[in-house]
Amino acid sequence: MRIILLVLTLTFWLPNIINAQNNVAKIDINKLIEEYPGKDEYVKDIEELSDGLQTKLDDMYNKLKATINKYESEAELQSEETNIERAKEINREREKISEQQKIAIEQLEKFESNINRKMSVNVHKVVLYIAEKQNLDFVLDSSHGYNIIEADCKDIFNDVKTELIKFIAEQE
Repeated sequence: MRIILLVLTLTFWLPNIINAQNNVAKIDINKLIEEYPGKDEYVKDIEELSDGLQTKLDDMYNKLKATINKYESEAELQSEETNIERAKEINREREKISEQQKIAIEQLEKFESNINRKMSVNVHKVVLYIAEKQNLDFVLDSSHGYNIIEADCKDIFNDVKTELIKFIAEQE
């Protein structure tokens, strides 16, 4: 009777034990971000913003430089009070330029951050889509290799990249 019970138990539980194994895949997220479709356009947008901000700062600096040259050439002809006021004016303009530099850096960082966030969100959505489509339980990010042992783990990089291209095209 025990043998029959053991055979019945194994018969019913063996398929459950076999199915209990998780489907696992890996993807190198850093590589995917490097090869992100349309990333060149984002880089171009960042460079254009940076160039525009730099041009504005250069204009401010060149105007200040012209003012300094003018004031230096006229210094001997001006009163001490006028020269003191001009020195204060120059310091105020330097502070404005310094403040504008900080604002420009913040704008550029915010713009870059928004682009990186958008790319990350899109990658995450597509990885989840592929994981669901391929009935995967876990997807490991192999870009860092933190204590991950990759024993013939399925790599879904190409699947995700292909789907990411479609996803981005649909958004535009």
